[in-house]
Amino acid sequence: MSTVRSFARSVDSLARIFEFSAEAFARHGIDPGLLPSVDFVLEELFTNMIKYSRGDADVQIELRPLAGGVEATLADRGAEPFDVTQAPAVDTTLPIEQRRPGGLGLHLIRRMVDSIEYEYRQEDRQSRITFRKTAPITAPGAQVAPLGEDDADD
Repeated sequence: MSTVRSFARSVDSLARIFEFSAEAFARHGIDPGLLPSVDFVLEELFTNMIKYSRGDADVQIELRPLAGGVEATLADRGAEPFDVTQAPAVDTTLPIEQRRPGGLGLHLIRRMVDSIEYEYRQEDRQSRITFRKTAPITAPGAQVAPLGEDDADD
């Protein structure tokens, strides 16, 4: 079972996207601790679609519960292909003066999600980006350090 909704190609849609994700998490019993990361990734991918895609159709977002997490798919019709999985890596070790603008959002996304996939269908010019985010698995009896006390990556 999944929850699907379409959103107008506008930054003004972000508040409705966040309401949608919160409702879907509650409806499907998805770990609310994952919501901030999922919302960040949805925001980054959605804003990239509306800024760089030439499509004019609404962007469709689907959230599907997984064991221990969620799978999210964003679909953009009428788009030109741009495979986010093939975007060049950002060298964060360079001094700021030597860095090229762009790419930091995708860099962060790759570090935050368990997996990300891209699909493009030429027949209807549809881009589909699917990502998965799950909670870390801890061994029985293991203690989890509070945030800020270790170098945890989302």
